[in-house]
This record gives sequence, C-alpha cells and structure tokens, in this order.
Amino acid sequence: MTADSIFLIDQFVTVTPGEPFRLFPFGDIHKNGRTVTLTPEMARQFRLPHFKPPIKLGSHNDETPAGGHIIGLEVRGDGLYAIPEWNDSGTAAIHSGAYRYHSPEVVWEGEILDSSTGTVIPAPLILGDALLHMPALGEATAFYQVETHGGEPMSEMTQVPTSLWDRIMDRFFSADIDPTPEPEPTTQTPDPQVDEYAAQLQAANAELAQYRAQIEQMEAAQQLQARVFHFAAEFAESTAVADDGDLHSILAGLDDEVADQLVQRFKALSAQIDETALTGDVGAAEGDATGPDAIHAAVQKYQAEHNVSYNEAIAALAIERPQLFGGGA
Repeated sequence: MTADSIFLIDQFVTVTPGEPFRLFPFGDIHKNGRTVTLTPEMARQFRLPHFKPPIKLGSHNDETPAGGHIIGLEVRGDGLYAIPEWNDSGTAAIHSGAYRYHSPEVVWEGEILDSSTGTVIPAPLILGDALLHMPALGEATAFYQVETHGGEPMSEMTQVPTSLWDRIMDRFFSADIDPTPEPEPTTQTPDPQVDEYAAQLQAANAELAQYRAQIEQMEAAQQLQARVFHFAAEFAESTAVADDGDLHSILAGLDDEVADQLVQRFKALSAQIDETALTGDVGAAEGDATGPDAIHAAVQKYQAEHNVSYNEAIAALAIERPQLFGGGA
C-alpha cells in the first residue's frame, strides 16, 4: 500500500454534539511545502475507510483516546464536512470548550486495503481527526454551524462505507432517523493492482484451506488412534483378543453402537475360550467355528459375495449371524 498522509490543522469551535463540522474549506491548502487545491469535484471523491475514523483528544498518536468517530462526509457550499458520533469524553470536551482547533488526517494519494474483504479503497481518504490546542491554518478554517439557504441545506451526501453489522445496529438504535439512500453504483475501470491484490488474497485463502484440511486429517487420525487404545483397554483382560491389534483397529472404524455390541460378544467369546483352555473341554467349539479365524473367514466371504468393505461386512454379520460372535442363535 502506498499512501501520502498529511495532517491538516483546522480551527475547532464548540458546536452541538453530532452536528456536522467542516474539515477544510474549498481553495488552496498549504502544508509541509505542498499545495493542494480543494474543489467541490475533488471533495466529492473523498471517502472514509472500512472503519469509523477516530476523533482523538489532544494528539494524532495512536494511543490517544478518541472522543468520538467520523461516521459520514458531506460536501457543502463552502467545503468538506464530517458527521461526528461523539462519546461521553468527546461530548464533555465539546461542551467545555477544551479544544479550539482540529487537525484532519488525510491520505491524498494511493489506496488502503480492507483485509477482511480484499476491497481496495482509493484515495483521497479521511483516516481520522484530532482536537488540538495549536492552529496551523488560521481563522479561515474554523468550524461552522449548519446553515441553510431557502429552507434547504446546501449539502451533498457522499458515499460512506458501512459494514452490515453497523447497518443492523443503526436499524435498532436509530429507528427514528431516516437512513441515507444508497448511491447509484458506478462503473470502475479495471485496475491491474486490484487484480493482483485479489489474486494474492485467493492464493492465501487456498493455502489456509489446505492447512485446515491437514489439521482436520491430523485430528481425525488422533481420534481414531484414541479409539484403538480404548478398545485395546476393553480387551486387556480377555486373553484371546487382548493382543489382536487388527481387531482393535476394525472396531475403532465402526459406529459406536455396532462396536459396543461386538465388544460384548467378543468378550463373551473370549471368556468361553479362556474357560475351555482351563477345563480342557473343547466340546463343540471346533465344529461351531466361532473363533477369530472363523470370523475373519466369514467376513472375507461376505465381502466377496456382497462387494462391501471389511467394516461393513462385520456390521452386517453381527446382525445376520450373531452366533458367529458368541451371541444367540
């Protein structure tokens, strides 16, 4: 962003809080060895940035408290005016006459970028104002009261960028004030620099989306590993399947309800196997073929017949053949 900022000094005279005040008059403005001729046509080009510029109390320093903010601009018959929104400190300063002069902060050339939308706002811009004790432009640039000619104010509203949130808040808290009509959209000539900013923003958004996808994959892997550890702990005391890492991984990939049913059946089956090992009673276990090897073989057969995944085959067999997992017939 390139910008040429000049702090102009203008006289400050106490006015009614909220009443528009003149930033500077039409004509030549001399500052820092430079002369700028402000015409009505040039005044109509002034814009506010994507935020409400502060009206600081005492200096232009960034840490200086604001007595209010500029919420709009007007072009009148004698110059460019600001529409203020005073807070308690600013209202007190106005009523007490604590400051007699003010100094608008102006960007004459270049542009600023709204980082939230990628929109480029071209100069000239009013970035703020400061209420001061020392003058620089003299009595010719004092604040003025609102004057009307023939019953109608000599003013012309300029476009003021306003966020959607500000519009919503204004609708609730300023219901008694008629909203300013939106100006007709203007056709702008394509600017290569704007296209470059837009391309940079698009690239940054794509990179951010890639980072988010990587983080989501890492989180999903961590969650899956945590489920594997959970099922390993469930079978810690089941001799037959305590060290069966493949089983733990398969259960981790199933829905909670199906996985819980299988855990209970595997535990029951493991208990039967442990009991058989203790008593030496193999009985009908071999003929029934309900061990882990038989389950694995049945799952592979189901996969081949139905063209489904391993996890889907287990879930289906748990319903169709519960006896395979040690359940009832």
